[in-house]
Amino acid sequence: MKSYKYQWTSQYYLLHLQFNNPSRIPFEAVISREFSNGAHKTETETAKDGMDSHRILVSRSHPKEINFTVEYPGSVELEIYQLDDRAYYPTNPVYKS
Repeated sequence: MKSYKYQWTSQYYLLHLQFNNPSRIPFEAVISREFSNGAHKTETETAKDGMDSHRILVSRSHPKEINFTVEYPGSVELEIYQLDDRAYYPTNPVYKS
């Protein structure tokens, strides 16, 4: 498994995550959110069979959310883009594995 941790900033609170999956085998990604009060929340995103790309939007769920970690299979490549919340357009690449 690979993982990437993203620290929220005051400027961006919406991200575009693109999972490139050349094997086209279904997979799950796990998103674990961490809050300033020590609380955690975990979500699972399932990619369908036969798709070579799976895209989702991740937004900051609460003002006290400080970061999230996404875990995904080693065979998958992840690209993350910050989104301008006024246009929902990928502006700055953040990460690519």
